[in-house]
Formats: sequence, C-alpha cells, structure tokens
Amino acid sequence: MDLRKFKEITKFYIGPLKEQLQNKNLRMKSHYVNTLENKPVKKNTVLLEAYHGVSITGNVYALFNELIKDEKFTSYSFYWATTDLKNPMIKKIKDEYPNQTNIHFIQYESKKYLELLATCEYLINDTSFMPYFIKRDQQVYINTWHGTPLKTLGLDIKNANLSDHKNIQRNFMHTDYMIMPNRFTADRLIKGHDLDGILNSKVYITGNPRVDLTLSTKKDKIFEMLNLPTDKKLVLYAPTWKKSLKDTTEEDILKLLDELKKIQNALGSEYKVLLKTHYFIYDYFVEHHYDDKIIPNWVDTNELLSCIDKLITDYSSIFFDFLPTKRPIHFYIPDKVAYENTRGFYLDLETLPGELCTTIESLCGSLKKDDVTYNEEFSRYYNDYLARFCKNDDQQSARRVIDIVFHNNPKREKTISYLSDKKKLLFYCGGFYNNGITNSAINLSKHIDYDKYEVIFMDTDKMKEEKANNIKRVDSRVHFIYKFSAVNRGYSNTVRQNLLYRQGADSKYLNKEKLKKHLNNEFKRVTGKLPVDILIDFGGYNKMFTALFAMSDVPRKVVYLHNVMMEEYNKKIRNKYKHKWNLKVSFSLYKYYDKIISVSKSADDQNKIDLGHLIPNYEEKMDYVNNSIDGDAIIKSAHVNNSFNNGKTIISSSDGNERIVFFEDTNESTGVLTLKGFLPPKENKINFVNAARLSPEKNHISLIEAFAKLADQNENCELYILGHGPIRNEIEQKISELDMQDKIHLLGHVSNPAMFINLCDCFILSSNYEGQGLVLLEAMIINKPVIGTDVPGIHSVLTGTEGLLVNNSIDDISQGMTDFINGKIKPANFDYKAYNEEAMNDFYLKVCGE
Repeated sequence: MDLRKFKEITKFYIGPLKEQLQNKNLRMKSHYVNTLENKPVKKNTVLLEAYHGVSITGNVYALFNELIKDEKFTSYSFYWATTDLKNPMIKKIKDEYPNQTNIHFIQYESKKYLELLATCEYLINDTSFMPYFIKRDQQVYINTWHGTPLKTLGLDIKNANLSDHKNIQRNFMHTDYMIMPNRFTADRLIKGHDLDGILNSKVYITGNPRVDLTLSTKKDKIFEMLNLPTDKKLVLYAPTWKKSLKDTTEEDILKLLDELKKIQNALGSEYKVLLKTHYFIYDYFVEHHYDDKIIPNWVDTNELLSCIDKLITDYSSIFFDFLPTKRPIHFYIPDKVAYENTRGFYLDLETLPGELCTTIESLCGSLKKDDVTYNEEFSRYYNDYLARFCKNDDQQSARRVIDIVFHNNPKREKTISYLSDKKKLLFYCGGFYNNGITNSAINLSKHIDYDKYEVIFMDTDKMKEEKANNIKRVDSRVHFIYKFSAVNRGYSNTVRQNLLYRQGADSKYLNKEKLKKHLNNEFKRVTGKLPVDILIDFGGYNKMFTALFAMSDVPRKVVYLHNVMMEEYNKKIRNKYKHKWNLKVSFSLYKYYDKIISVSKSADDQNKIDLGHLIPNYEEKMDYVNNSIDGDAIIKSAHVNNSFNNGKTIISSSDGNERIVFFEDTNESTGVLTLKGFLPPKENKINFVNAARLSPEKNHISLIEAFAKLADQNENCELYILGHGPIRNEIEQKISELDMQDKIHLLGHVSNPAMFINLCDCFILSSNYEGQGLVLLEAMIINKPVIGTDVPGIHSVLTGTEGLLVNNSIDDISQGMTDFINGKIKPANFDYKAYNEEAMNDFYLKVCGE
C-alpha cells in the first residue's frame, strides 16, 4: 500500500472519531442511539416532560399527581425531566409525597435523560421531544397538548415558513395517544400540522387534566405557599409574550410593569394584582432583578388559578382553563389588528367571553365594573365557550386519561380517528428545484385519485424561495413532511454510512444488516408511525434519499429514472463529473427496489441496456410510465397575458420598448403592485424557441451552430432560449463567436414558459438524450409545430405525432428548421386527456401495483 492510500484510509477512519470527540451534540446523539440499539425498554417506567423540561407543571403534572396517588402504580418509577434541579417544585413534590421513593428528577438532555428517553415504557409530554427522538415499538407516547388555541398554529399561521411546524408534526406522527381538551383543539392541531388522513394515533377528547387542579386545589395551600394576602381579592394579569428572548429589552419589561401598576391603581386596595408571564421570559425578569414583581415560573398556573378572582389576558389559552371557574375574564389586546394580520386567530374576537380592550385606559375602566353585572353582560358568550370548549373539564379529566392509557379504557371512551383507509404513498421529489422533475411531480400531484390514495411528499426543511414557490404549486391535497436535523449516529454508523456513500451498497467492507438497521432508525425518526404502503423515490438523484428508501421495511418501493442514467453518470460540466459519485451509490441500491421506472419507453430501453446487469430480474423490475401533464393549466398559462394588467403591455423607461406582462402580484399589507414583463418575439420574424436547462446534455451549442447555419440562408429568423444553468457562459461565448447576439436571445428562467412559447412559431428540443422531454408535450398542447432530435426520450414522445424527429447533428437540426420554414411541419394535434389517462393507468398498475 502506497503512502497516499494509507493516509486516505487513515483519514477515513480517524475523521469520524475526531468528529465524535469535538462535537458534543453528536456525542449526545451517539449515546442515545447506542442505548436505543442495545438496551431494552423497561416495564413500569414513566418519563415526564413539560415545556421541554423548563417547568414541572401543566397537564403532565396533573397526570403525575393522579398516577402517584393511585396504589396500582406503586411499582412504577417516575422520572421528571427538568432543566433546573434546584426548581422549587421538586421540593414541593417531595414534601407532598415524603414516603415515595419511586419519584426521580433528572437533568434535561443529560446522559441519564437520554437513556430514559430510549428505555422508559411510557413517555408523557405536553409539547414535543427533540428532533433526535425515536419512539420504539415497545414504548407508549402520550402527548397532552398544552391548551386550546385562540391564535393559529402550524400551517394556519399567516406568513409562516412552510416547514416551521416540522418538529411538532414529527412528534405527533410518533404518538400513540393524543389527549385533547375538546374536538376544536384536536381538529385545529392535527389539520394545522397537515396530518388529517395520515395520523396513526388514538385521539381522545378528555378535557384538560390541568384544569382538574384549578377546580380541586385547596386555596389555603396556594396562599400559604406564595405568601398571598388573604384579605384581598386576587387579579392575575397573564399576557402572551410575543417577542423572542433575544429581542426583549428592559424597556419592554418596564412597560409591562407600568401596566401592572396602572391596573393596581385602578382596582384599589381591595385587590392584589399578580403578574404571570410566559415561561421563557421569566429568566429575564430574574436577571434584571424584577423577580419580586412576578409569580415565580415554577408555580403551576392552574393551581394558582384556583385562587384568582379576575383574569386579565390576551391570546393565551389560560382563559380557556379559567372558564370553568365562571369568574370574570378581561381581554387586553392592544395589538389586535397587527397580530391578526401577522399571525391570525381561529375565533372571532368579538365573541370572546369578556370585554375586549385595546388600551390600558379602557381595560382599567372595564375592571371597575361590578362582577355580577359584568358576568351577566357576557353570559351568552361565556356559556357558549363553556359548552364548546370545556364540557369535559369536570375534575375527572386526569382520571379519564389514566383509565384510557393504563387501564385499557374500561369506560370505552370514544377515540377519534384521523387516519383514512386509503393507501399511503410517500414520495421524495428531488428537492423542488426549477427543473423537469419538479414539474413532473407537480403534474402528477394533480392527477392522482385522492379518493383512493393519501399522498405524502417528503423533503428537507431548507426553504429557499425557489423551493417554496414550487411547493405552493403542488396540489393542496398532498401532505408534506420534512427530514431535518442531523442523522443520529455513533462512530460505527458514521463509518458505515460513509462507506455506503463512498463505495456503494456493494462494498465488501459494509455490514449490510447493521447499515439497514441504522437507516431504518433514521426513516422511523422522520416518519414515526406513518403507515406507508408505497415508497417512491421520484427524484432519483439524491443518494441519501435513495438509500433511506431502499433500506426501509415499507412493503413496496419504487425508484424513478428521469433520464438515460448512464449518460448522466458520465456527464461532465467544466471538466468535472456532475452526478457520477451520487449515481454510483444509487445504481448499487436499485436492486433493493421493487420497480425501477423510466419516464419513456425509449429511455427504459436504454436504461435496461446500461443498468440491467446490476438488477436481478431486471426485465420484470424495469419498466416505464410516461409523466402526466397538466394540459388545462398549460393552455390557461399560455394566454395568461390577456388577464395580467388587463391585457395591456408595459413600457420600460430605460429603452422605451413595450413588454408583455407575465407576472402580477399585489402585496396585501402595503398595496404595492409588482409587474414583470419580457420583450415579445418580433411578429415580422420567424421565431424558434427552446426551453431547457443550460446543461451539456441539452446540446445548446449544436442548436446555436445549426441556427447560425440557417440564419446565413434566412435573415428573417430568430432563436429564443429559455432556462438557466451551469454552461450559460459557454453558450454566450458561442453566440458571440458566431456573431449571433442580435438573433439568438437568452432569456434565463421564465416562470411561465408556455406563455412565451405560445408567442413563437416553432419549438425545438435538440438534446443529446432525455428522460422524456416533457416540454415537447407542453408545446404540442398549445398547437405548436415541434422539432426534436431522435434520441432516447424524445423518440418516444414524437413518434406517431406531427412533430419532426431529426438526426442529432448540426446539419440535420438546421435542416429541420428549414423544413419548418418551408411549411413541411404541421402544428401538433395532441390529445393530452387521452395521454394522461394512459399515463395514470400505467402509474396505478406499474408503480402502485394495482
């Protein structure tokens, strides 16, 4: 072995070891996954976590109290996760249960915590576990969400990033039980996280266990614990904190304390006004020495509510918890309009069970009203809210949950199912870049039979504008889930993963069984209990997703080949291989798929020749399904300029030329109108158009040389090229070299190519190879004459049509354009509806196995 090879191998094995030593988070996850893989789940153990360990309160605390008092659970061990082992709540619990040796408190995200997360039989959480969490089959995960929402959640939040809800969604997919206070919350939470139809969890409407504490806590204990005055009525001011911790200033705190002072002055000495803020802002008060002005963070809010005579809040779910006391609630929402515009509400604020005030002065006036008169004034709304949201808050909620989860539901409480009986198709679609694969995925999403299938698209959570815009084009019935955060891996799994990505699945150094277990853990981390029937790697170029799907235990797995893959394997851009190392791995994984689907017959024929030797039973496994196409949308978009700007052109002040509007957008908040336009093809010219990524396989250089040859004989011709890509500079150089700048126009990426193509005379695709050449179909739908090189992909599309197939040479491409000028190519007459019907029938038969 030479020295260079020795160094390379040493680096390969030492690198992951150094990474483990230097990266604390990686070591933490390594410990967690090692525990998952090597230690069994321990019976009769319960891990309790509230608000990511910040507090020991709420629904989880209420369930704990019910469990610890029940003699049936004396053999159980209870573990509270906390970020603060000095939390006074720990002493309170120990004082209340002095003889209980089965109650333990552990540091959040410590080694002990990770071991318990991996091995406890019952996991109870009111928010979410961290992204590395994987629920084992022997574990029972109960999520007791922390309140009825007035403000929107998940995807319902206005202007939210499309993947902001990802970890809550992921947690819900892992749950065995979701404990909901009412049907309204269940619907909003599950639908707002895009899980309606695919949530494989038992959902129960039990009421809020924490409200049991509000209705049953002995007041004198709270008065004594917090040293509250017994001769005054208590008012709790509990506002939502809308800023992040880093954006909070001392001025914000002083403003809040000034409001508190004004409220106290308005109510007078008969009342004591208390302040309770969101848990994540409490530390700021302490750090700035204002902790004497605020209820301590460790205090359970629901126990405190048992003593409260009036409540002041805004959007917080605390008011739903207070409703069963039937005491006055006052709403102070000074930023009502702004908050409604930026986030949004589920309920009409005019129907709130109390007066809605937007200024501190109006609030102080409202607070002075006689309580009896005030309650009568809002009784209709109060009673309506009680009936809609609180009918199960009867001091028995915690008991109901315990019976359902631990005692096999003896009272047969009804479960609500959000899991449909449709087949579940899970796709990876290639990243939603501006390319043909994305367009094909979007088109397919609009033709699938949603009466038979639940369709889920998986992607990474990174959300650039290009990707977000394409996701918004997908059919609204498609669910999206996200793969995010680093893969859980120890040293050995890192080496195996690196071996796979370096040498492929056929490496003699690879332990396939352990690799499969590692990747199955990752698949489960992302999808939880999602009951997938068919996995479809629709992208086909990402080795990570190809491997993740290939090694899964899903019953049926399909991978798409959107091109002649050996040509893609050998493709170079600027003398560097573009896809070789990714495809080397992907090729080695094809044998683990049930179907390998090309997107045209001619591409399938070539892929069988090139790759069949890698795939056992390739004649049976390899097949083709034509991509579907959204013909109605293409026809509409081809004429959309007639509706934008009322069909009128816009004139540039820089050059005085008229432009056709192809984009129109009005910002709702500012009223600003944005128009985008392009210079239209000249009506007195013969205009050829090409739309393709600027990449070597699209053969633009030959097209340009062929057009230059044509232009020498016919000065009345122009060529428009739509698209962007890595060889734009080479294309520009070739145009300049041939002195064709006035006749060949590079327009870059055009979001609506059909509109521009419709303004031209003839479409031409000069590729060296294609998977299918979907853009040819789009051109034929709008009745354009088309020319294509006779290569795999294009051959299948144009055979039997009015389109012209030409040999892939400069002379033949030029002759094809000459034939158009001489009237030898007719406009296409393409029946896209019949085409789609055949394509979808093939999809159901060959991909879905129907």
